Amino acid sequence: MARTRPALPVLPVLAVGAFAIGTDTFVVAGVLPEVARGLGAGLADVGWVSTVFALTYAVLAPVLGALTGRVERRTVLVVSLVVFTLGNAASALAPSLGTLLAARVATAAGAALYIPAASASAAALSPPKRRGRAMAVVLGGLSAATVAGVPFGTWLAADLGWRSTFWLLAGVGALCAAAVAGGLPEVRLPAAPGLAARLAPVRDPRVLFTVLTTLLFMTGGYLALTYIGAVLAPATDGSGTTLALLLLVFGVFAVGGTVLGGRATDRWGPTPVLLGSVAGLGVVLAALPPARGGLFTAAVAMAAWGVTAMATQPPQQHRLFAIAPASGPLLLSLNSSATFAGISLGGFAGGLVIEHGGADGLDLLGPYGAGLSVLALVTALIGVRVKAPAQPAGPARGAPEPAGKTG
Repeated sequence: MARTRPALPVLPVLAVGAFAIGTDTFVVAGVLPEVARGLGAGLADVGWVSTVFALTYAVLAPVLGALTGRVERRTVLVVSLVVFTLGNAASALAPSLGTLLAARVATAAGAALYIPAASASAAALSPPKRRGRAMAVVLGGLSAATVAGVPFGTWLAADLGWRSTFWLLAGVGALCAAAVAGGLPEVRLPAAPGLAARLAPVRDPRVLFTVLTTLLFMTGGYLALTYIGAVLAPATDGSGTTLALLLLVFGVFAVGGTVLGGRATDRWGPTPVLLGSVAGLGVVLAALPPARGGLFTAAVAMAAWGVTAMATQPPQQHRLFAIAPASGPLLLSLNSSATFAGISLGGFAGGLVIEHGGADGLDLLGPYGAGLSVLALVTALIGVRVKAPAQPAGPARGAPEPAGKTG
């Protein structure tokens, strides 16, 4: 078991690590044009840089969590940050697209190991009454990345080259590794369940449709967001600074969307908030082709995009916890995997649309994403309808925990 002590001195360090990982996850969308020019590759090919990172994270998050469940948390955090640092250094030094893709796989492995371990450490080192807030501080680093890290990384790439962005992330990762090694106490948790146990809730159809909903709307959004530098080129006139400002608008409103989604979920319940936010996301994506032609309309679209996209997260988390409160961390891990799988699929599918869509390829990304948002609405509604019939099945299967607690 972990020693319980005030976690305030440690939380900022853990949050900065999450900030670096969040920046690394999302900043690639803003620097893809620079990477393509620097490596002499096509934009669709370079889109694999984001796709490979997200896919690796999605696959490895539950696997690494199961394999390292018995390892002391400080050791896990330091190892993950060292891998993350080396991966970013290798990304900065990559002489070719193939080398860069390999480096992104290593970086994603470190990221997939860090976030769950940091959240668990924050909870273990905090008094019970403050554990939720402690975990929120750590995960807030991910949200803060969309506000500060991504715009700054995009601006840095435009001013000093895309390699400088990866060098900066490597430096932050190294500092965090040193801080965790020297400042975090030893944290030992009860043994985590094996991989088979972690994946068992997938058999519940409510979980299946909830996670599938996440996969669909994340894929829809990242069809265009992966290539946002090229999508917004008519509005930015190719200026990296202007693109960074538009990404800042997206980030600020994304944080607002997270807060709004949480409060609305507490007041009205998860289902109406989820349906409203996904529908709003679909409208924004459908309107993206005309909106990307002017700076003002692009800014409005990015603001609405940030709010609607991030307002989806609190109701999804609430729905998963309601299905099986005792398995909440596991279900959120699966939902996180669906999130990054959606990012990966969005980058891959978006590259195909650009490659085969000809001159209209970039204009097609938004409408196709809107179509996936409509599918997400359908799966969300199905998930709501299968929820009630699934409740009495728990006791019959000898699994009382999920039953009776589903709201």
